Amino acid sequence: MALLLERNSLIPALAVVALMIYLSKQRQQDSWLLLCGLPLALGYEWLASSLNLLAFKESPFPLWLAVLWAALLLTINTSMQFLQKLPWYIAWGVCVLFAPASYYAGMRFEVLNTELVLWQFWLVYGLGWASMFMAIIAINKRFLAAE
Repeated sequence: MALLLERNSLIPALAVVALMIYLSKQRQQDSWLLLCGLPLALGYEWLASSLNLLAFKESPFPLWLAVLWAALLLTINTSMQFLQKLPWYIAWGVCVLFAPASYYAGMRFEVLNTELVLWQFWLVYGLGWASMFMAIIAINKRFLAAE
């Protein structure tokens, strides 16, 4: 939805995030996950943009991307919970391999671009993204799940 609608996806995406929070069976943990994870995720996006790994139409990144990140973070304790059960290096490898695909889709829709060759982008961005995301999962598993 966000790739097609870009700015116009903001309100529907916010509604989806609000619904995810409302329906959450671990609302307090998910709220803390958003408060802790969103700055890390958006900090990584800002860093990647600053290092010219990728460029969005809006600098450093569009607001709808922050909402997409919120939705993704809210899946950590539900549909992406399997990552927490895997050994960290396998979960990290899954993220390295698959996370850049959504950014590649964004490139195909001309929502973002990179000056790197595709394999270089996939490798560099995937390694950084996976490391950042695994840090968020570790924080969630170690500190937030206990609450």
